[in-house]
Amino acid sequence: MKSVGVSAGQIIRQRRSLLACDGRTSIPAERFYRMLARVMPRAELPVARRPMPWDAIPWDPAIHFSLFVHRVKGIDPGLYALARDPGKVATLKDCMHAHFAWEAPPGCPASLPLFLLERGDARQLASQVSCGQAIAGEGAFSLGMIAEYQASLAAHGPSFYRRLFREAGAIGQVLYLEAEAAGVRSTGIGCFFDDPVHQVFGLKDLAFQSLYHFTVGGYVDDLRLTTLPAYGRRVKARQRGMDLP
Repeated sequence: MKSVGVSAGQIIRQRRSLLACDGRTSIPAERFYRMLARVMPRAELPVARRPMPWDAIPWDPAIHFSLFVHRVKGIDPGLYALARDPGKVATLKDCMHAHFAWEAPPGCPASLPLFLLERGDARQLASQVSCGQAIAGEGAFSLGMIAEYQASLAAHGPSFYRRLFREAGAIGQVLYLEAEAAGVRSTGIGCFFDDPVHQVFGLKDLAFQSLYHFTVGGYVDDLRLTTLPAYGRRVKARQRGMDLP
């Protein structure tokens, strides 16, 4: 795990997308809960009082998580759901499989509406619904961003579809930085089969739509890549009194 003394600037500059997971690194439940807490917009607050960056998104949260948990110490592997708006728990529950457990995992903060749906090894399933990509099953966890689809478009018009992706993008950036701070890495997964995802979680109509996927886990360095100090050329030029475009 990263030291608590690491600055935000350092985390931002060193942030990288993982290209492959090592298939063995796990994260503690406390860190998992912290990551998920960071994507909670605090829907009960006025927009201007919500934590950054959610104060820059002028609508109530419309994206929730369907999670495939693989390697989180202290909680069972399996399928989970996170309601980013606590007021939508009942709606999600009504739209998913009736046999799901909807149990709070051990040690989960009361303020975090995270629920175990079904225990079991979901690694192969996660990879299958993500176009067979191993990164979805070999990390600590992966997730689908499930959007409130039909009601959002009916209320705000077709252009709100782009705003759903804007919300998904903000979620992804928060997870990127939280993963980096935890000593692991993450990446978005743009290729996935939405209908099979819906079948896994029991979503049958257009009330919710799988919009984007994401994975977090121990990374394997790609030796083909070179990392250089950020903005080093500009800093040196400025020290010499030069003005670069």
